Amino acid sequence: MRWALRLGNLYGIAIRLHFTFLFLLVFLFVMATLAGGWRSGVRSLLLLVLVFVCVLLHELAHSYVSVRYGLRVRSITLLPIGGLALLEDLPREPRQEIHIALAGPAANFVLALWLGVLLAVVEPSRPFLPVLSGEALLASLFWSNLYIGLFNLIPAYPLDGGRVLRAWLSGRMDYVEATRRAVAVGQFFALLFILGGLVLREPWLVVVGLFVFWAALAEEKVAVLQSAMERIYLEEVMLTEFHSLAPGDSLFDALERALHSLQNDFPVVSEGRVVGVLTRGGLLRAFSGQGWNQSVQAVMSSRFETAQRGDTLAAGFNKLAARGLSLLPVLENERLVGIVTLQNLLQSITFLSRKGAAEIESLRRE
Repeated sequence: MRWALRLGNLYGIAIRLHFTFLFLLVFLFVMATLAGGWRSGVRSLLLLVLVFVCVLLHELAHSYVSVRYGLRVRSITLLPIGGLALLEDLPREPRQEIHIALAGPAANFVLALWLGVLLAVVEPSRPFLPVLSGEALLASLFWSNLYIGLFNLIPAYPLDGGRVLRAWLSGRMDYVEATRRAVAVGQFFALLFILGGLVLREPWLVVVGLFVFWAALAEEKVAVLQSAMERIYLEEVMLTEFHSLAPGDSLFDALERALHSLQNDFPVVSEGRVVGVLTRGGLLRAFSGQGWNQSVQAVMSSRFETAQRGDTLAAGFNKLAARGLSLLPVLENERLVGIVTLQNLLQSITFLSRKGAAEIESLRRE
């Protein structure tokens, strides 16, 4: 995600903090300091940081169940209105999606239970009244986790409750149609949030409503695109007119082919088998390092993936994106029959997204 600061990795998952979160920290500190002094500002900052640690645990619970189902999680981004876990693979079985969606709220309810017990032991005289204040840290964390868990169970897609609804519907109808109906319910709730925020003069409720409405539209497009990508096979989009290199070819041979074609990356083939890939970056680095007299084998990359011509477009794109590759050799019975580049896949996805947008508009008119 753009405009996000990478905090580090946790179990192979990149943890990022959106820059707007920093503005929220500054805003909250200033407001709390003006209202009650710098000590109050520090306590409010501490409460906010701890709440977002709970949000991170919420997203990690989603990620843990996803990984248990064999789905890869690329990153978790913390936003001022919550967290966002980015999966490289999408759960397509309703049971999986329901379990993944419910894992987040379940984590918050477990945290609320622990905090409630701790609060009862440490402060037995304090009543369990709703409070969100840095002056009452334990009680505020208890109620925050309870609110986060309950809020996410609202069937407003793409909140967790909306994902449960989509999963339940997808067991009874087409995946795209299930998404479309869940999105409609989510947008209804989003409008209620916005209206409620305007009536109650709660700007954050308006912001949440706008986010849910926008995110629902984006998720609908992603679902349509993903469905289209899984119905198209690499043999339909792969490039069949391409150049390949042999390990013993010189870099001058590679440069000559690069100059007289639009191809940037080349599969390296030996005895009919793909043994490596020579990328444009590798070729340029070899020449800039005065390695012009080397062979292709000396500078080719053995870090490559292959695909079968019967693989889906979605599977091919995931292989390229997961490892940051730009070329995917396509095989049939171990024989090279085509290549897929990131550029031609993105072009295909662009056409599919335009088609998907037209399909969504057509469905809405019906």
